Amino acid sequence: RGWSAYYVRDAEMKNFEFKPIYFDHDKDSLKSDYHAFLQAMVKIVKSHTDLRIKIIGHTDSNGSDEYNVSLSKRRAEVIKGYIVSLGIKADKIVIEFRGEKDPAVSNNTSGGKQLNRRVDFEFI
Repeated sequence: RGWSAYYVRDAEMKNFEFKPIYFDHDKDSLKSDYHAFLQAMVKIVKSHTDLRIKIIGHTDSNGSDEYNVSLSKRRAEVIKGYIVSLGIKADKIVIEFRGEKDPAVSNNTSGGKQLNRRVDFEFI
């Protein structure tokens, strides 16, 4: 498979830095700027047969709770679709969608709202 030694792969996983993927207001389309990051994450997941990925969708506080939960789910699903297209099996992916319930920063400014329109990740 062309994988590095197990201890090299373990170090890569432990040192991998998750970065949020940000979205434009009321959008769920993945920007190509994030492809390299997602490809690096997929490489790590592929090299650890017991590793899974959690994708967590978020929104800012604009809109109703119901709409924001739906939008955060669509954002997480877009990322899941892209990761699956890179060869990760869907059963290795868990998604959560939190809407506006877990902001990274305050929604009191437009800059804060931009930072809350995101998808986060965890290895599980």
